[in-house]
Amino acid sequence: MKRIINILLLSIITGQVFAQNEGRIGFFTGVNKTILSNAKDAAFGDYVPTYKPTIGVDAGYHFTLFKTLPMGISVQLAANRLGQNYYGKYQDSTEYYAYSRLNYIRPGLAIHFGSNPRRLVAFTFAGGATYGLLTGYQERYELIRYNNDRFVFDIKNNDVEWYDTVKTKGTLTAPLYNKTDLTVFGSLGIDVMLTRNLVFGISGRFDYGLSQVENRNKMNINFETNPPSTIPFQPYNMNIKYRGPVDVNAKRDPTSNTFYGIYLSLKYRIYNREKIEFWYKEHKWD
Repeated sequence: MKRIINILLLSIITGQVFAQNEGRIGFFTGVNKTILSNAKDAAFGDYVPTYKPTIGVDAGYHFTLFKTLPMGISVQLAANRLGQNYYGKYQDSTEYYAYSRLNYIRPGLAIHFGSNPRRLVAFTFAGGATYGLLTGYQERYELIRYNNDRFVFDIKNNDVEWYDTVKTKGTLTAPLYNKTDLTVFGSLGIDVMLTRNLVFGISGRFDYGLSQVENRNKMNINFETNPPSTIPFQPYNMNIKYRGPVDVNAKRDPTSNTFYGIYLSLKYRIYNREKIEFWYKEHKWD
């Protein structure tokens, strides 16, 4: 009996969904304020506001459930840049500048609701999840001493440059950041029909990271010296980033990606113009 009921419900819903439907495909771009969110880092106050871009493509299927509830599902693929800038002063009056850069390819899935999607202006709300694949990163730290002499430590995708009067190169035995990143997001915005086939959208979006992004496994730096040398590297064995001393017993809080910003989109509509149910009627284009 339960199976029969489920089949009937599915048949009813499928019939209503395919009675009125519309596909949209296009691209989007946005600017995010991005944060490597760590409770102790944030409390200490060395964070500097950081803004990074996102660009991607999006394909969605829109329908009205029972001719009354606009719904839809969409998939997206984005090139997503994240990170954090830092600036701080030490007790000996020296100061430092630093930044972290993380680049991801991020596929995602969203469910959206809103007002009538065939009106000239429609309100939209979406919620979903993305899965980030790390494609590259950079970690740079620069210490400014009393005489303006500088110590620079720069890591790009496991390649290390250490400058302290002379430059030394090396390689990390493990990456600083984990290869994947899971986030959930919500967005709120409006869609405006520019023509019969083109829809412009603007929305605000908030992404919240669920994954630990820092790789806290043991690692070393192999320096290209003569003879070659190796030193242990423990960047996360401290409670606050860039604040020593390094302690193997340090209990650093989890660090995740959090970002929010404004997004613009342009989409092409794919739909059956003969669908003219009274609720679903749209603007008469010249």
